[in-house]
Amino acid sequence: MPLLFPAIGGLYFLFCLLYAQAMARRAESLQKGAFCLVLCLALPGAGILLLWFCDHGCRPSSADYSEFYRGSEFCPDDLRRLQKPDLHAETDRVPIQEALLVSDPAYRRRVVMGLMNARDLLVCLPALRRALANEDGETSHYASVAIMELRRKLQWQLDEAESCWQKAPQDPDVCARWENLLFKAVQTDLFDPDVRSGLLHRHTALTDQMRCADHPSEDCLHHRIQLELQQRHSSQAQQFCTRYLAEYPRSEQAVRDQIQIYVQAKNGMDLQTFLHNLRNRPALLTAPTLAWVRAFRKEGSQ
Repeated sequence: MPLLFPAIGGLYFLFCLLYAQAMARRAESLQKGAFCLVLCLALPGAGILLLWFCDHGCRPSSADYSEFYRGSEFCPDDLRRLQKPDLHAETDRVPIQEALLVSDPAYRRRVVMGLMNARDLLVCLPALRRALANEDGETSHYASVAIMELRRKLQWQLDEAESCWQKAPQDPDVCARWENLLFKAVQTDLFDPDVRSGLLHRHTALTDQMRCADHPSEDCLHHRIQLELQQRHSSQAQQFCTRYLAEYPRSEQAVRDQIQIYVQAKNGMDLQTFLHNLRNRPALLTAPTLAWVRAFRKEGSQ
């Protein structure tokens, strides 16, 4: 008699396992089998009846009873689940150049102030320059404040990056961050020519140091080439591009930089040789680069 209840419990547990296995195979869902096992053990006897009622007495349900914990399937026509659209944000969309020409001064000011929330204010700098010359005095004032704030933020980022570089001059990530900020600062007209000239000298010294590394970053090589081309220094740009092509043979940007160097130097012979040998390079060229290749390649060099 003392062993009767444990024996019945063991048999019931075995029955639950077999029943759950059968349900899992029938529904081809291990999740449904686990659900049946837990429910049968939690509600001895009643759990089996409840499962039978769910499978046969009610409307057809999903294979794994997911509606019990996930709810009914999402219906796109159920307007109660849709978020109310922001009609002003969705319909009030015009280019910044046109927004600065409309007759409503309040709208111009709102557009300029909205530029302050941009993630990269340097992208909005041309629009701010245009707003600076606007005939509305308050719009022009907002633009000047935004430009001053942008200059202050960029200078603070430069000082912070330089401080980090002085503490760890051999750290490639720190060098790359300072180099990228220097390149952005030199490319913009936020600073005076004398300040930009000093930043250019710093960038030159930094990229010279980074070039001596075993594997200089791709952005470092590309930025230095662009700055050398802007200064009409084709020979210095070629030195960096040779390293660029050797370190990153799959880089499409390196191919475009090399074409730019040959075009600026008016070196047609080496350009045709380079274009002819492009088929041996593992770089995957996209449509913009292929347009350059077709524009400069002569039929006799194929």
